[in-house]
Amino acid sequence: MSEHSHTAGGPPTDRAANPASAADQRLSQEVHDNAVKAAPGADDAESVAAEKAVKRGGLGLLVLILVTLIWYLTADRFTPYTSQARVQGYVIGVAPKVAGVLTDVWVTNNESVQAGQRLFSIDQSQYALALEKAESDLRNTRKQVEAGEAAVKMSQAKLRAAEAGLLKAQQDYTRLKRLRENDPGTISQRRLELSRASLEQARANVAAAQADIQRAVEQKGGANDADNTLLNTAQTGVDMAQLNLDNTTVVAQTDGVITDMRADVGQFAGTGTPVMTLVAVQDLWINAEFTENNLGHLQPGTPVEILLDALPGEVLQGRIRNIGVGISAGNPPPPGGLPSVQNNRDWLRQAQRFPVQVEFNGPLPPQVLRQLRIGAQATVIAYSEGHGLLRLLGQCYIRLLSYLSYAF
Repeated sequence: MSEHSHTAGGPPTDRAANPASAADQRLSQEVHDNAVKAAPGADDAESVAAEKAVKRGGLGLLVLILVTLIWYLTADRFTPYTSQARVQGYVIGVAPKVAGVLTDVWVTNNESVQAGQRLFSIDQSQYALALEKAESDLRNTRKQVEAGEAAVKMSQAKLRAAEAGLLKAQQDYTRLKRLRENDPGTISQRRLELSRASLEQARANVAAAQADIQRAVEQKGGANDADNTLLNTAQTGVDMAQLNLDNTTVVAQTDGVITDMRADVGQFAGTGTPVMTLVAVQDLWINAEFTENNLGHLQPGTPVEILLDALPGEVLQGRIRNIGVGISAGNPPPPGGLPSVQNNRDWLRQAQRFPVQVEFNGPLPPQVLRQLRIGAQATVIAYSEGHGLLRLLGQCYIRLLSYLSYAF
């Protein structure tokens, strides 16, 4: 009986437990369903937020591109910039004015020199002898002029005697002529004719004496020493010989640096043949090449800032000295030939550049001059008037490049 009751009571107990388990399952299913229903809404919010972020980023990028384009177009006109620029200066070939063997060389390659400093000298022996000969010729010429002066004085004395004879002949002829007119029988016609002939002879003597004086003056070189051609010629020979002797010592004509030296003691140097090069440092400038559309607002005196590759981190001040008026477009054909045509198939033609000379403001400090070399690369930015914001941006840009030049 009891076993039956236990057996009979078993199944109802299992059925009572199953409804609770089903309720838990239904609750879990509802939570899951709610989570599934809520999930699409969260994904949509994230998508919308991401889409807005993309739109904001794209708009910001578009604005940045637009602002950059506007800045580039305006800066290209009002604050033009070029990296095609190089340091330029006067390069002087040092050549002797007289030929000879080098006896002394007082400088070395790449040495700094000052104006008037001795560079080298040439053997002076032949030029010293030439000076002595010229001085001797001058002394001989002075003696010749003195002798000519005596001849002039002698001719002048002859002229005075001839003039006295002319006066006497004139008086005799006048007296005889008057007597003949008053009393024809007193003076014969023949005597009057002889007196007239004497008068003509006296006149000829005066003319000859005057010619002798002129000839004597010409032979002595002139009427006075200041205009004496003989003395002037001899003195010119002395001056030329002295100049040649002085030119045996060659000095620097300006401050600069000696380079490309090809001179040594014992070497023969010809007249006008350079033996070294002097790079002048008192007038260095920048040759900057700007495009045509950069030149519209540039003029001599426009301020610029200069960045040199040799001086990273430093920005130098300068101004435009002058703007080139033209460049060579090519070699013209020779006469009788035909012109050549270059076919340009590019979509956009390259901008033409023109040279602009830029000078530094004031003398450069020695530490800067030591770093400057002819042909050194530079970057130049110019600032036209009345554009403060563009000028500020340009100053920031050139200074940024100056610091980047430490690495590049």
